[in-house]
Amino acid sequence: MKTQGSAFDFLMTIKNKLKGNRCMKIKLLLALVLVFGIKINAQWEKVSTQNVGLSGRLHAYSATLFLYGSFSGYHVYRSIDNGKTWTDIISKFLYDVYYMFNYKNEIFALTANAGKSIYSSKDGGETWALKSSIPTVTGNGAILWMTSDGDKLYAVSNRKSFYASTNNGLTWIETIINTTAGGNMSYFAASGNTMVSTIVGTGAVVSTDGGQTWVVNNPGNPALFVTYVINFNGSVYGITSGSGVHRFNSSTKTWESVSKGLPDALSFQISKALTAYGNSLYVAIIGFLDSKASIFSSSDNGANWNSISTSGLTTLNAATSSSSLVLTAQNIFLYDYQSNGSTASVYKMTNSTTSVNESSPEVPADFDLSQNYPNPFNPETTISYKVQAASNVSLKVYDILGNEVATLVDEFKQPGNYKVMFNVKTPYMASLPSGVYFYTLKAESFSETKRMLLIK
Repeated sequence: MKTQGSAFDFLMTIKNKLKGNRCMKIKLLLALVLVFGIKINAQWEKVSTQNVGLSGRLHAYSATLFLYGSFSGYHVYRSIDNGKTWTDIISKFLYDVYYMFNYKNEIFALTANAGKSIYSSKDGGETWALKSSIPTVTGNGAILWMTSDGDKLYAVSNRKSFYASTNNGLTWIETIINTTAGGNMSYFAASGNTMVSTIVGTGAVVSTDGGQTWVVNNPGNPALFVTYVINFNGSVYGITSGSGVHRFNSSTKTWESVSKGLPDALSFQISKALTAYGNSLYVAIIGFLDSKASIFSSSDNGANWNSISTSGLTTLNAATSSSSLVLTAQNIFLYDYQSNGSTASVYKMTNSTTSVNESSPEVPADFDLSQNYPNPFNPETTISYKVQAASNVSLKVYDILGNEVATLVDEFKQPGNYKVMFNVKTPYMASLPSGVYFYTLKAESFSETKRMLLIK
């Protein structure tokens, strides 16, 4: 392992020692950096009119996109050129695909059959193999959702039960959600012993003891139903129609509003497009009065939200539309299906955190990471690196506490010389403060870390 990193290692040690001490982390950050807010301006372009129906979903693994759902038959489309062209790979599965989920270095696909078969791919969706099956589901329900928390993978039934796996999905153990709340389960998230499931007509049911006991728990007075949940940075986040984004506090067992910067709660409803990428949250909302859609991002765990321009989203204007928001290292993508039943579009945000230039086809003698230029920088800098052998390559940026703030590269690369541009004036880096940052290149057994300075 090659590293520049005595300072980085020292800061990672500080981070570990301060783990759980949020107050001390905040004080250290304030002592090191000044925080500046940025208004995000971006342009969207329509890259495809591929249609997978109202229930269609968009999924991303590294730089590969998947679009799956039902429209004139069931389809699973795959794109390796940022959504411009698509190949239907439904024949690789024996059954329709309900849901896709990334876990470690695999893509998991839940399929609709009596055995609840789970397929996986380790090569970006080129080939698929049966991973495991869940033969018995409580109440003859269906496995419709997957999520993870650390080394634990969850498969979630719509009949008030979930399955946990600690061996990457090879075997599963069922847990029954003991609640008298009516309706089917829809979404599920877990962070340690805190687990939250959403139930149609009830909202959130919460367990703080690892799934042994469950109680109905929604924010607000009167309570507003939580309709969607995700796990992000060690907490469970939920959205409600008309009251914004909330984070569950496992100590007080209450929901905390984290909606600063979002429109007035009485004028909008939250769609199901709440997602996370790197160290940022993203949410799509639709106005009650004008039916217009807006997209926001937060890089501080929801404390502040910044508006992302919707310029170019020509059809995203109906309150009954269904959208799916996903992110890759270079772009934001959005699938939008309109209520007229025949119109669907895939959009891409054109100004991204990074742009890649493969500068030379020659094969380098070694793996190598160069110092960024310019340094210090604002708002962008270029990082060059060398790939000596075909391998999975990751290039990530960390803040001074060791928190990941951006993924610049995360894909399989052929041998060659590469350049990637890191641009902080984008939706990904909306409120990134001035200060020292570290970037780390990993490929096979090679690892190297360097420092760079952002001055705003």
